[in-house]
Amino acid sequence: MSTQTSEHRGEHAWPNPNYAWFVVIVLALANAVSFIDRLILTLLVPAIKADLQISDTQISLLQGFAFTIFYCALGLPIARLADTKNRKYIIMTGATLWCLMTAACGLARHYGQIFLARVGVGVGEATLSPSAYSILADYFPPEKLSLPIGIFSAGVTGGVGLSLIAGAAAIQWVASIGTVNVPLIGPLSDWRLVFVLVGKLGLFVVVLLSFVRETVRRDPLRHAGELAAKPAGVPVREVLAYLKRNWQIYFLVMGGYGVTSISAYGIISWTPVFYMRSFGLTAPEAGFMMGIVALIGGISGSFFGGWWADRLERQGDDRAKIRVLLVSCVALFPVGVLAPLMPSVGMALTVLFGTFFFGTAAAGPTGAFVQAVTPSRMRAQFGALYQLALNLVGLGLGPTAVALFTDFVFGDEMMVRYSISLVVLIFNPFAILFVWLGFRHYPKAKPTLAVA
Repeated sequence: MSTQTSEHRGEHAWPNPNYAWFVVIVLALANAVSFIDRLILTLLVPAIKADLQISDTQISLLQGFAFTIFYCALGLPIARLADTKNRKYIIMTGATLWCLMTAACGLARHYGQIFLARVGVGVGEATLSPSAYSILADYFPPEKLSLPIGIFSAGVTGGVGLSLIAGAAAIQWVASIGTVNVPLIGPLSDWRLVFVLVGKLGLFVVVLLSFVRETVRRDPLRHAGELAAKPAGVPVREVLAYLKRNWQIYFLVMGGYGVTSISAYGIISWTPVFYMRSFGLTAPEAGFMMGIVALIGGISGSFFGGWWADRLERQGDDRAKIRVLLVSCVALFPVGVLAPLMPSVGMALTVLFGTFFFGTAAAGPTGAFVQAVTPSRMRAQFGALYQLALNLVGLGLGPTAVALFTDFVFGDEMMVRYSISLVVLIFNPFAILFVWLGFRHYPKAKPTLAVA
């Protein structure tokens, strides 16, 4: 039976599961490529600092603020398009842009140019998550949605791990070949060539995305699996009215995970540098070691969190998604504080595994929660709000908070390990508090939510 035929048969109208999982894998790969392009800079910090003569704080602005400024500003307008237009083509356009802008980072000759290129990466990546969340919510029923979104979110840690491993390999290869004359561009070497290579290689995901089909949109206000009306633009006042009725639960859940991401992005952005400065590792050594831990810890955490939330929900726990988020936030706190304080590389990597595992275990359930309590015509917009919480708060503040402690509190770049630990110690208790309040508030909020 064709997918199109099956999509018009009421409650059994969900797309073919095999094809639905193919869509999950392609979107997860796109997510991984986006994070490779976003985070490759972390391994290139020493080379960029030496070449452009800039501080840790300026580097942190490239890691966070330059990326988030337009990622957040354009996220909601792009999400409004995704709620009515073809989501696949929106993602394909964005993927092309972020890959080209990553390559453009390697062409920068001064700080202002690389800052603008990083802004371009953020603009391109703003298309992905809101559109992807919306697509997945139309491919899977709500009680089975946490695992697919968890696997999509595994692309984050997959991208982190691959960016570190591939970046380490690229740095070694570039060092072995020296300067390369690129047609129409001129001579490139060192960190510049790494950016160009990574940006060009990422374009393969655009080809894979061309095989993803738009599916019909489904309405959580109707019976499970029932089709929504033909998508039409939702007035902003209607979106704001729904948010106003339910602002507390959205604020507590998305805000709690957003505050957790401050620590997560601080750890991701500065741990390779900490390993180089404190343990004397080379960039390839630090990248390879941390990349393996990120891949294993992050992917296993994503599977576990999604599986656990779906299992609890099938057992009748209507707070399953928030429960997994709360447990993950609590477990992340001690390992996040301790990982930078370990006296050896082996011990540091062992504890770091826990930060990736628990940090990503919450990603699928949290993203699935936002989609499951949002009307179909607003899903991409609320997905954009969710990403706004993660990126404006997490990526915007995390790397810079670490750098500010290093530059202005300790005044010594060798103290970056203590800066990482302090950021976790300061911010994660607030995350735990927000999520705990959201967990308690959900039964009261449920009657006014569009719960699928």
